[in-house]
Amino acid sequence: MPRTQIYPCGETFSKLIATATVLTALLMAAACNSSSHSNGSSGNASERQTTKANNAANSSPGIDLNCVVDHLQNPPESFHYLYKKQSSNPVHQEADITPQTIDGFRAQPDGSQQPLHATRSDQQSWQMALADLTGISGMSSTVAVINHNSAMQRESDGGQVNGYDTIHYSIDTARFTATERQMLLSPGEFEKGDAWVTSAGCPVKLTLDTELHRKDGSLIEKLHYELAMVKK
Repeated sequence: MPRTQIYPCGETFSKLIATATVLTALLMAAACNSSSHSNGSSGNASERQTTKANNAANSSPGIDLNCVVDHLQNPPESFHYLYKKQSSNPVHQEADITPQTIDGFRAQPDGSQQPLHATRSDQQSWQMALADLTGISGMSSTVAVINHNSAMQRESDGGQVNGYDTIHYSIDTARFTATERQMLLSPGEFEKGDAWVTSAGCPVKLTLDTELHRKDGSLIEKLHYELAMVKK
């Protein structure tokens, strides 16, 4: 994972704890609001049903990278998969995936392509191919910094993207509050991009640029991520 590979252990642990603290605070606030509504004496069953429907329609699933991994492990349909990371340690993984087959490649450090072929009936080949397609786990700490907080803004232009019904989020840590910035970023760091996700939070298109900085603000590295699932 970019941040866990580059930051010293103490800084990485602090960032993960900070992220968890922000998410816990948000979840606690949501739980309090839910409890307040459920214990209130006003409103009838019809009103509660309407509220529940409105909440579902306006739900904000965020970005769930585990959903992508689940799609790779147990494909519910045929799709083309792409994951790229531009950095000092680049990653490029791409494949056509069906419920029964995997046919793609993984880029090697010298730029050559390692072919990936697997059939579901051969579990060993399937697991080996999956091991070469799950580089997406390397951006989990990067996504954790912006997921479910003020850096993500739901836009109104989701619709059909890559064959899926989507929700569009713009991503920009410039929206962070002073507290979020202090807890989650070093001076000079930022994340900016866009994500289109399903109602379950599965990203079918994502582009994200980020910079990693030391505590003194000096630049460590610039990174660019691309992710896509295109339904066939």
